[in-house]
Amino acid sequence: MQFINQHSFTLAAVAAVLILAALLLHDGVRVNDLIALGALIVGLAFAYVLFRPAASSSTDSGRIDVLMHTGKPVLLEFQSPY
Repeated sequence: MQFINQHSFTLAAVAAVLILAALLLHDGVRVNDLIALGALIVGLAFAYVLFRPAASSSTDSGRIDVLMHTGKPVLLEFQSPY
């Protein structure tokens, strides 16, 4: 179940490409069908690159420690990359 959770976008993207390919290519291969299939693949690849999980950009615990002891409220946000 963890595999499905962590790779749900990839699995859904592959399913979408296969379904569209089956719908478009069942009556033969045409240029417009290939353009539509290519556009879906490019769009999904762009979405993956744009929204993929990445490592934290702020790992300096000394800076966080200084901010916490200034007497002002500090909002700490913890996120999982999945």
